Amino acid sequence: MLHCTENYVNRLIARGAVGNIAVRVGRGDEILADITASSDGRARPTGRTLFDMASVTKIFVTTSLALIAIDRGLLSCDDPVGKFFPTPEDKRELTVFHLLTHTMGIGHKSMLGSGLGYSDIQRYVLELPLDIPIGTDVLYSCPGFILLGRILEERLGGRLDELFYELVARPLGMTSSLFLPGSERGDIVNSNIAPEERGLVNDYNCRYLGGVCGNAGLFSCIDDTTAYVKMLLSRGEPLVTRGTFEAAARNYTDGMSESRGLGYLYVDERYSQTGGLFPRGSIGHCGHTGQSVFVDVESGLYVIVLSDATVCSERRNGREIYSEVKQMRGELHAAIKADLACHLSGLLD
Repeated sequence: MLHCTENYVNRLIARGAVGNIAVRVGRGDEILADITASSDGRARPTGRTLFDMASVTKIFVTTSLALIAIDRGLLSCDDPVGKFFPTPEDKRELTVFHLLTHTMGIGHKSMLGSGLGYSDIQRYVLELPLDIPIGTDVLYSCPGFILLGRILEERLGGRLDELFYELVARPLGMTSSLFLPGSERGDIVNSNIAPEERGLVNDYNCRYLGGVCGNAGLFSCIDDTTAYVKMLLSRGEPLVTRGTFEAAARNYTDGMSESRGLGYLYVDERYSQTGGLFPRGSIGHCGHTGQSVFVDVESGLYVIVLSDATVCSERRNGREIYSEVKQMRGELHAAIKADLACHLSGLLD
C-alpha cells in the first residue's frame, strides 16, 4: 500500500542514511502499514527490537509521570521549583509549568563538568545561569527535564525507572521497554559508533548520570510504542483522566518560537519534520538518535519511526550532521502523506 514510503526507506538503506529502521503507520486500532529494513537484510527489526529512544523518553517517562502526579493531586503546574529544592534568587519564579513547556530559560548544557552524581544534580541545574529570562520563549531544555525527573522522584516516592515500570509500562502492557538494557540482550540496535557500546544510552548527560534520568535513557520497541500511542488516542486513559490529558495536549507557547504543550511537542504550520502529514494540534516528540512519534488524536492517525539514523550520519560524514536526520523525518512523513492520498483517491475512484 505505501509504495512511495517503501521506496524511500530502501533508498535510505542503500545510501547508508540508516542501517536499521522500523516504520509503523496506523489509524486508531488499525495498523495500516509496517515497513522494516536493515543493511543486513537477514536481521530486520521486529516488533520487539529495542532502540535507544533518546528524548522520546521525555514523553514516555517524564511527561507521563508528571501528568499522573498532577492527576493525583501530588503536583501542580503552578508549583514553584523552590517547593522541592533550594532555589537561587534568579530561579524564584521557576515553576513546573516552565519545565514542562521548555520555557525555563536554560538551553542545552553538559552535566559532565558538574562534579555531582544524579542524586544531587538538581543543585547544578539550578545554579546554571539563565540564557534568557524565564517564561519569555521556548528554549529546548534537557536540564529542565532532568530537574523535572528529580522532582517526580520526590513527589512519587521512587526512582524514575521504577516509577515508569510501575505506573506507565505495566498498565499499558509495555513489556519490553526498559532503562539500562546492557549488551547481553541481542535484539538491540546500536546508536553508538563503538560496537561494544550496544545497549548503552547515547545521550552523554544521561550516560554520565548513570543511565536513568528525565531527559533520555529509555530503550523501547515499535510494539511498546504502539501501546503508548493507543493511550494518547484514548486521551490519556488508563493513565490519567481525559481532562488532564486534554489540558496537556494544548499549545501553551503561542507567539513564541515553538509550540509546546505540557511535555508534548505541539505541531503547527512552522513544524517541518512531519512533512505536512499531521495537522495543527497533533502532538508527539523526536529523539536525537533517529526516533519520532506523532499522533493526530482527532483522526486517530499515527506514525512511529524508529531508526539508527544519527549514528549512521556520523559514520557517513565523519561527524554527526543532525540536520540530515531532521530532513529524513520530513521526507519520510511526506512520502507517507503521498501514499495515503493515493490510497484514498483509489478508494474514491
